[in-house]
Parts: sequence; C-alpha cells; structure tokens
Amino acid sequence: MSYEATQLAILANAFHAIADEMGAILTRSAFSTIVREARDCATALLDAEGNVVAQAEMIPIHNGGLSEAFRAAAAQLDLSAIGPDHAVFLNDPYAGGQHLNDFILFQPIIIDDELIGWAGNTAHHLDVGGGGAGINIDADELIQEGIVIPPLLIEMSRDLHGGPIDRLIFANIRTPELGRGDFYAQLAANRTGVERMTELAGRVGVRAIREAMAETLLYAERRMRAAIATIPDGSWTGEASVDADVRGSTPLTVRVAVTVSQGAMTLDFEGTAPQVSSMFNSSRSSSLASAISAIRSVLADKTIPANDGCNRAISINMPQGSLINPMPGRPVRARIEASYRVLDAIHDALSQAIPDRVPAQGYNSTTGLYLTQTRDNGPMRIYGDVLGGGYGGALGYDGAHALAGVLSSSRNTPIEAIEQIHPHLRMRHYRLVPDSCGAGEFRGGLGFSRAIEVLEDGVVLSYYSDHFVYPPRGKNGGRDAATGSLRVWRGSEVINLPSTDVVPLMKGDIVELSVGGGAGWGAPERRSPGRVAADLADGLITKAFAERHYGGLS
Repeated sequence: MSYEATQLAILANAFHAIADEMGAILTRSAFSTIVREARDCATALLDAEGNVVAQAEMIPIHNGGLSEAFRAAAAQLDLSAIGPDHAVFLNDPYAGGQHLNDFILFQPIIIDDELIGWAGNTAHHLDVGGGGAGINIDADELIQEGIVIPPLLIEMSRDLHGGPIDRLIFANIRTPELGRGDFYAQLAANRTGVERMTELAGRVGVRAIREAMAETLLYAERRMRAAIATIPDGSWTGEASVDADVRGSTPLTVRVAVTVSQGAMTLDFEGTAPQVSSMFNSSRSSSLASAISAIRSVLADKTIPANDGCNRAISINMPQGSLINPMPGRPVRARIEASYRVLDAIHDALSQAIPDRVPAQGYNSTTGLYLTQTRDNGPMRIYGDVLGGGYGGALGYDGAHALAGVLSSSRNTPIEAIEQIHPHLRMRHYRLVPDSCGAGEFRGGLGFSRAIEVLEDGVVLSYYSDHFVYPPRGKNGGRDAATGSLRVWRGSEVINLPSTDVVPLMKGDIVELSVGGGAGWGAPERRSPGRVAADLADGLITKAFAERHYGGLS
C-alpha cells in the first residue's frame, strides 16, 4: 500500500505531536529544576527496530543518541518475548548511553499482541552516586563517576515502585527523592506515548502506522540526500579544540575530513586526539549524535523530519581509543565539550565548501555548575545547572544572546526557581556581558554573567566549562568572541579559577561565572552604521568596542 503525501504528512505530524506531548509530560512531572526548568531531557517515538521516527523539539544530543542506545540494548537483551509490562533501562555510556547522569528508558508499544514501536526518553539526573557530590573532576575510571546501569529488561510491576531495581538504583543516589521523581516522570512520559499511539492505531489501523513509520524515514532520507547534493562534490578538513584536560595545558583537538559525493557524505575523524584519563572523553553515542546534529543544523530545514532517515546518507568513522570514541571504562562526565568540538570541526570543514550557509562559531560549550552542601540536620543539597553562552552570527542575521548551545538547547533556569528550593544561595546578578560578542557584518550574540552568593558554610563548588583559553572563532572575516571565566569573590580577595575545578567555599563567598558570546560573521567594516548605533543604544557594545572594530559611527 502506498500512501498519498497528505496522509503521510498527517501521520508524521501526529507522531511528532505525540513526542512533543511526551516531552511536556516529562518536564511538568519532574522534580528537579534541571529537568523541570532547564529541560535537560528528550523524548521520541521509535519503530519496532529501534529507529527514531519522531522526536520532540528538545535536546538534539539526547534525541540523536536514542537509536544508538536502543541498538546496543537490543544486542545484549532478549526482546523476543517483550510485553506491555516490560521496559528497557540503561545509562552505560559504553552500551549506547551518553554519560551516567542520563537515564534512558524505552517502553514497548504493543497493539493486538503486535510490537509496532517504542516510546523512549532520556533525562539528566542530578546525582547518580560516584566518588563525590556534584562533579568528580579527578575520576579516572567510569565507575568513579556514579552507578553504571547496563541495559536491563525490567518488569515494571515487579521491579519498580519499591521493587528491587528501584531500591538498588536509589540506594546509590544522594538525592533519592528528586531522582525517583524524575525517573517516574520518565515512565509517565513513555506511558503517554504508548497510550497516544494506541489511540492513533485504533483510528487508522496498525498497518497504516507501520507503513507511515517506514515512509517517513524514507522521506527524510530522500530530503537529506537532496540537501547534501547542494554541496559541491569534494573533500575538506576542519578542526576544533577543547582548552585542555583536567589540570592540563595542552589543547585536545578534534579533526575531521568531510567528503561529499553524489548526495552522500563521509565524516572521517582520523587524527583526533587520543582518549584522556579524565572526564573530557566523549562517548561514541554522544559523538555520533553531535556529528548528525552538525549536518542537520546546516542543511535541514524545518520541513525535513528529524528522524533516523536523515542519518542514512552519512557514513562516520570515529577511531576507537580517541577522544570521541574512548575505550570502555574511561570517564565521560564532561563529554559535551568534546561533542561540541565534533560539531565545530564539521562546521569548520563545511564552511570551506558552503561559506554562506555555515555560521560563525558560537560559545558552544556547556558549563556544568554544581554547588553542594552536606548537612548534619537534613538531606544533602545539590544545586546543579547547565549553562550556555552566545550564538555565532551568520549571513543574514546576528547571533542570539545567552542560550544553551545547539547540541543542548536547555532552557535558562529562572532565578526564582533556584532560590525557592535552595535557601542557602542568593543570586546577586544574572545579566548579559557587553562586548562579549565577536564583531562582524553580522555580530555574534552576547554571553552572560551569573553571580551566586553563598549564605551558609559547608558548600562546595564543582564545575567544568570550556573556551576559557581559546575563544569561539569568527568566519569570513568576522572577529572572535570573548572567552569565559570563573572567579570567587571572598571579601576583598578575588580567586580566579581554571575551566575545571573543585573549590570549598565559605559563607559570604560570591561565585561569578562569565561565559563568552558567539563569534562574528563577515568583515566588521561591512556592518551598517545603523546596526552599530542600535547595538550601542541597546547597551550590547560599548563605544570603545565600536571604535576598535567598526571605527565608531563616522
């Protein structure tokens, strides 16, 4: 049976709407601010073979890795007798997961005893045990970063709600109430997906669902091949670097050769830095999702479904033992930094082939910031947040200000939500940083500064970030953006910190994080005086910045 385009469009949009509703259920039901407010999570529908058919507009690096996680789980588990009470649960980065904080959950969609697909999601959990609350920057083994959950086939009625899996997992977590709340929100999201797909199948039939799933994957593949075909055939190389390993000084470089031929693309990461002993390794699933996101963000418009069909035209080689595909057992807590360099390196290569379509480099880093407090008279307090920076400018538009990078797309956590559940902290300011953008015909977006005052003793700061040394790079003559910084104000003393550290704090300390903006695109002298004047009037740049890069307003 062949579907008319209108019928396919209706069902494909129905799949997407269901994935979006799953995302809404997950975020509205979650307990932690990192899921409820920042939305560090993702939801999707998969077909019976584990291909992502539709995904919510949430986090690309999470959604992009769900099919990899399912395939790895299916290789280890016997799913032949799957039933509606079953679920697949994992977080192991070497079995399709990303890093240990990301719990991944799949539940089968079974209609009339026939498996037609899976509802799946990922959520970042505030704490997963391990060698220290917050971020264990000295971990040199994966098991020091938290509890490792290989792919498990669980029976929900037996194993959860006080059952053995529930008790085992949350006995190893410092914030079990928050963890359970987020985990059961994941279950609720998947249950919504199962119910909505069952209702849809009741209206159009199981056969129609199956054929629409297959056809929407083929449609996305055709559209992606057509998009790749707009790039001239050829090969280009690109690179980008993480500042350094933990307590190191040597940059960790990701290199890629991008080859385009007749509507297909090959990405070869030979020459990338070897794996490190620290948390800056990127798990293979994360790296693959980043590579796919890099291509989609440049080539795919909103009319191309964001599903696994897009991936079929792209071949990827990531050498095992490298920074972006480490050997099993290596820590990966801060994998997002190397994952972003995968995206940046691909964009660096493509900018040589299609310079008018690739933006300048954004801040493209996640700052994982944790403030933890162990108390004698109450449970541990953990404030965790994931913070971005400015976007790069591109032909036709300026970069956006103070957003999570394109791989993350997390939301800014409201100050009120933070202070409501963390009475030991006070936000002193949260503001844009003038002049942090890169100048250009189209300037980058601004970074921001956040200052947090510690109101009680016993608080420990742990964090990771990037672009403290090497700034986001401009394109086509655009200027680089500002670098980031983190300092602690202790009375009249200022303690400047590196891009990764663990620091015991004192009552009255103020932790001030500043992140850079996005780089500029195009020569600054081509920016119109009216745009420069508007930036000055809005306080985005200073007169000194305008004089230095644009020659003032004359």
